[in-house]
Amino acid sequence: MMKEKKAKIAILLATYNGARYLREQLDSILAQEEQDWHLLISDDGSRDDTLKILEEYRARYPQRITLVAHERPTGSSMANFMLLTRQAGDYDYVMYCDQDDVWLPWKIGVTLQKMRETEDGRIGLPCLVHTDLKVAGEDLSVKNESFFYSSMLRADRDRLNYLLIQNIVTGCTMMINHALWELAVLPVTGGEMLMHDGWFALIAAAVGRIGFVDASTILYRQHSDNVVGAKNVRSFHYIAAAPGRLKQNSRSIRQSQSQAGALANTLGDRLSPEQTRMLTQYAGLRRYGKLKRLAVVFRYRIWLLGWHRKLAELVLI
Repeated sequence: MMKEKKAKIAILLATYNGARYLREQLDSILAQEEQDWHLLISDDGSRDDTLKILEEYRARYPQRITLVAHERPTGSSMANFMLLTRQAGDYDYVMYCDQDDVWLPWKIGVTLQKMRETEDGRIGLPCLVHTDLKVAGEDLSVKNESFFYSSMLRADRDRLNYLLIQNIVTGCTMMINHALWELAVLPVTGGEMLMHDGWFALIAAAVGRIGFVDASTILYRQHSDNVVGAKNVRSFHYIAAAPGRLKQNSRSIRQSQSQAGALANTLGDRLSPEQTRMLTQYAGLRRYGKLKRLAVVFRYRIWLLGWHRKLAELVLI
């Protein structure tokens, strides 16, 4: 029986003032059961001990770790991750890593296994794999065993119409293959990319496949400096505070429409005619009257998950 070819895996770590938790994250990567990986790190102008820690680990593991230099700070975690993504063209697979989490030992192995199942031998098919997470406190004590449950998400909502308005992919659990990488680094035109994980998920849903590992592979640390963070949307407090989020939700819906226009322009004739129509109509929603806007949403089933989310969407769309 022919032995399976080893995969070249790049792990991309974007850092910024992360010294407080960085050692635990680096140690958890080094402790992975699957060891065929290389860590590419880009710091965005940290003013704490982050660079000192990174230099220490690079000196200890020179064959494992590369620090990617750039002239000036990018200004955001997304821009920093995209800078790193463009450096990963020589790898079969690319994973994404936040500076403050802890990876469970089997994370790379189970993600790679699922990726190979998702590709099903079709290496040229753009594929993305993601996993669940354990929501943890600052001290890594587990607050929720499943981020998907506490955030009221479902892995089967990975079709393009659903992802247009509600991303289900958390970047720090994500692996993309080289075929998706080639599309991920295309210049974005005709709109805006909101976050790299949601953008990659849209591409995979449109022209490839998405796979999900129904297990938590990360301790997703929550603290005061989280860029995004986890919210228990099932809690009474979260539901009761919904009216106060209307302005933010309205902005998010408008941004999702701009992103739909960007996807249509960036992928162009890689999309089917029906996909192009859906993206174009959703991107242009603000030009229509209320009834036409609702008709587009109903026709393509561009729905948020959950009755309270749908209700807000009907009001705000």
